[in-house]
Amino acid sequence: MREEFKSWRNFLTEKENPTHDRYEANLYLSIDQSKPIDRTEVMNEMRAIREVTTVYREREISTSPVSFVGEYIIRFILPRQSDATHYYNRELKPQLNKIQGLKIQRDLGYERIDD
Repeated sequence: MREEFKSWRNFLTEKENPTHDRYEANLYLSIDQSKPIDRTEVMNEMRAIREVTTVYREREISTSPVSFVGEYIIRFILPRQSDATHYYNRELKPQLNKIQGLKIQRDLGYERIDD
């Protein structure tokens, strides 16, 4: 019984076999300020992208009446053994470019992060 309990606990906490890999992308994103676009709404749309878990602004790069540029960290998860490069280039970045008023200013890449 003790072994079954221990096995079940390890399964629930995913200690032995993690099922996902975590990644962190670093991008300079430009948000158009010349149109009535709400930054909070843009952030919500970024968070709604499939596999994205966290989006936050690291720092402000520049701001003007026309645009705001900030360094953003986007965290995402993928199932083990998934092709992260394919997801990053074929899904994440195109979905970001589809958000109205948002443009990728500079792509600093992504990296896998450990627990």
